[in-house]
Parts: sequence; C-alpha cells; structure tokens
Amino acid sequence: MTRKGRPAIGSRLSGLVEGVDSLTQPASTTLRLSQLQPGQFQPRTHFSQDALDELSRSVKEQGVLQPLLVRPLGGGTFEIVAGERRWRAAGQAGLDEVPVLIRTLSDTEARMAAAVENLQREDLNVIEEVRARLQVAAAILDVPENEAVARMFALDRHPDAGPEQVERLDSAFGALGGETWHSFIRNRAAVLNLPGDVQDAVREGLDYRKALIIGRVGEASERANLMTQAREGATVQTLRELVSPKKPAEAEGWKGLARKLSDARTLERLDERKRTRVEKLLRQLQAILEEE
Repeated sequence: MTRKGRPAIGSRLSGLVEGVDSLTQPASTTLRLSQLQPGQFQPRTHFSQDALDELSRSVKEQGVLQPLLVRPLGGGTFEIVAGERRWRAAGQAGLDEVPVLIRTLSDTEARMAAAVENLQREDLNVIEEVRARLQVAAAILDVPENEAVARMFALDRHPDAGPEQVERLDSAFGALGGETWHSFIRNRAAVLNLPGDVQDAVREGLDYRKALIIGRVGEASERANLMTQAREGATVQTLRELVSPKKPAEAEGWKGLARKLSDARTLERLDERKRTRVEKLLRQLQAILEEE
C-alpha cells in the first residue's frame, strides 16, 4: 500500500512558502505517464529497486492512492514536483496514467513542496533527509542549494544581517523537528560533501557521525577498510583515532615523561635510592637546558 504522508509538517510550513498545502489535497485529474518527467528538485537521487518492486505490486492491486503534484511545462508536458517514486512504480506496474494535482508553481515553491513531500516519508535515509532540509533552507533564503549552507553560516555569525531570514529558518526547522538550523549546518549538512562511496554506505545504514570521520581519508581502499571496521562495531572514537595523524613516538615519549614528572606521586612511589637518582638526573637536565 502506498504510504500516506504526514501532513503536519506541510501544514506547519505552509505559511512560509506557497504551494506546500497542495500536498494534502485530493487529485484534480489524471495524466498519462508519458506526459510527465522527473523534477529538477527531487532530493532523492537513489531509488531502491527492491522498494520500487514492492510499491509496484501495491500499485497493481490498489492503484496510486496519493496523487502526484506536478506543474505545467508547456506543450502538454508536466514536471513532477512530488511523487516521482509513485510515477516510476506505476510505469513498472503497467499503468498508463496516474492521478495528479496540477499547480502553477515557481521554482522556489516547487523546491519547497518537493522537500516537504520527501521529509514526510518514514523511510528517508540521512543523505535524503539532509538534502531535503537543505532545499527547505534554500527556498526560504531564496538562494541556490550550493550557497545555502554558506548563507546560513553567515546568518549564524551575524543574525542582525538578516533577522527576517533567521526567524523564517527558526520557524521552518522548528516545524521539521529534530534539530535547529544552527546544529544542522555544524553537523549533518557535511554529509553531502562526502565521497560517493561513503555516501552510499550512509544510504545503506552507516552512522553519519562515523561517515564524517571516514570521509576525511583520501584513499578509497583505506576508506573501505574503515567502513568495514565501522560495520563490525568500531566506535566513533576508535575511528577518530585511526584517521588522526600519528604523533612522532619520540615527541609523545617526552610528553608522557613530563606528565609523570609533574605528578608528585611519581617520586613518592620511588624508594630513596631511585628518588635520589631521579633528582640528580633532573638537576643535570636543568643545567643542560639553561646553558647558553
């Protein structure tokens, strides 16, 4: 059965950008599959074939229960704003047409509607969710997606430069739930910059915090080894230690010795003979260091 979206998110965002209300309205007509084309603002770039097969079987039995949201392109063709997976499943199921809602939407409105529709899905992976949240932010700020994070960092540092945009971001991320936009740009937004192999692992369930650490590694083979260790239970701290530059053994040895000598208990634990010897060596070391 086609999963119905959760309208609460859309209804809370509807006052921020027009077009979101359309997601909860009934179909107004049907269109042939050949009249539709994928949308340019689809946050989802990977469609699981197994999930499509399951949805296709449901569509064969019950039809498409939730209409697609589309906007006209001219010449009898329409762009899918929300519902591309249902369109793909309908084609796989052998349907000729699908129920649709036709709306004349600007790019900003289409981008927001596509993001909200995806955020209401329950099977969203981290990559898709981050991309959808970024689309919401870009629509609110009226900037391209590849400029949205930089603009958000600028507003984070200087909120007085755009108080209305800050307020709208606060409202939008409050409606989405889970994190503030300040936390978003400092943490999960970075997953979209990860190498492709690491992003694929995140889609398959790799913890994004582990992925961000593994993504620092330049060699693909080393990343593959680290991802294997992560799947086998390596913690975030363990991975961080594995990818951190190794400190020279000699320098680390001196630091360890200094820590021990700065602890009064170190000398107290020694017998008198050893303590006398250590104190003598320390005096000699001090004399050497003070030589000009």
